[in-house]
Amino acid sequence: MLTHGYGALLLYIIVAFAVAFGVASSSSLLGPKAPGGLKEVTYESGIIPEAPVKYFSVRFYRVAMFFMIFDVAVMALYPWATSIRELHQAGVERAFAFLVVVGIAFIYVWNRGGFQWD
Repeated sequence: MLTHGYGALLLYIIVAFAVAFGVASSSSLLGPKAPGGLKEVTYESGIIPEAPVKYFSVRFYRVAMFFMIFDVAVMALYPWATSIRELHQAGVERAFAFLVVVGIAFIYVWNRGGFQWD
């Protein structure tokens, strides 16, 4: 087999995918099949809606994605900010480079109109 334990890792990955596929497909194979009727009705918390269902706009997804991107950037800077005294010049340079990359991403999103609500 493969050396240095890679064979075991490959076997683990194959078994993990097989189990995931088996679990995902078993519900459609073994579960009851009763299409139509009340199964197609949208409900929340078991309450059948009285008015037509309103879908969320794609704009909310876009805002959520931007929030996640910049929130992860802030979380990456937090450990740097708490240990700035021990990092000296090299730590400041790396954090500045990271902020430049995040700033470029922000400018790119701004220029593409990502923050406009149309």
